[in-house]
Amino acid sequence: MQKITQLDAIDLAPKFPHWLTQLLVGTACTLLAVVMRSLVDMVYPGAAPYAVNVPATLIATLVGRFYAGLFVLVLTSVLTWYQVVPFEGSFTFATSSDGPRTIVNVLTGLLLVILAELARRNFRDLLHEREERIAEREMLLREVDHRVKNNLAILTSLLRLQQNETDNEDAKQALEIATGRVLSLSKAYENLHYGIDNIAVVQFDEFVEQLCKSIGEALALENGIELRVTVQPCKLARDRASGIGLLINEVVTNAVKHAFKGRESGIIAISLTADETEAVVSIEDNGIGLPEDVRDGAQGRLFLNAFAATAKAELDCQSSSEGTRYVTTLRELP
Repeated sequence: MQKITQLDAIDLAPKFPHWLTQLLVGTACTLLAVVMRSLVDMVYPGAAPYAVNVPATLIATLVGRFYAGLFVLVLTSVLTWYQVVPFEGSFTFATSSDGPRTIVNVLTGLLLVILAELARRNFRDLLHEREERIAEREMLLREVDHRVKNNLAILTSLLRLQQNETDNEDAKQALEIATGRVLSLSKAYENLHYGIDNIAVVQFDEFVEQLCKSIGEALALENGIELRVTVQPCKLARDRASGIGLLINEVVTNAVKHAFKGRESGIIAISLTADETEAVVSIEDNGIGLPEDVRDGAQGRLFLNAFAATAKAELDCQSSSEGTRYVTTLRELP
């Protein structure tokens, strides 16, 4: 029903006069009723004379509005009366019950047109109200995101200012790390986009591609380091996508800084595979691997676990002298 009400012929052809659109819809549905009548008569001649008019009348009302349905009702009733009841090619009633039967069927058809029109209007009102609410929520959400990004930018500036003012090297390093975390969050927000049907869901594959592009530009990859990205179509809740975005940024940033020390080149490969119920994000490099003392208990790993928990994902890490691989599994999409 909802899909049919969205196929409003008047809305689809706004340049045509309403009466012309309704006339065209009514004519098309009348021809449909004639075809249906012919098909029925090939098997059961004269069976259910007025019943085959019902679908055509209903479709005409829902697609062409009230007057299209009324047009089909009148025209198909007259044609049925003349061609089917009681003698073909005649308006003569054979029995006393034929007249009342025709009147009852016409009145029933009129009630169908009225009810279908009321239902169509009700569905359209509900759809418009839903669209207005979605638009309002999207506007509010964009405003919140805008404020968040502004606040993150202010916080980044304050951290950098404090970093420049202090002479303590340990403090500078800590402030630099904190600034990097804030920038990670800012990048994730910058690349979040809204889904068409649901503002709480994003096109996750596009998000990953754009985020990796932003990370590559921000890090200005040098020393032969190459960032490769392969993704499959996937949709994911915004909150979960944000958490994975932070995780990707953290892993890639650390890999660029530490994974290829003493090497002239390196590859960081990010892949997204997905089906209807599960998505897997893999981040792999062919660097020197993680030191033993930072594989499980380091602060960076604690952040990664926190990001994975935010995304309701499972995180696994494998590292050796041939490289490091992080695998994040997201279940129960989106």
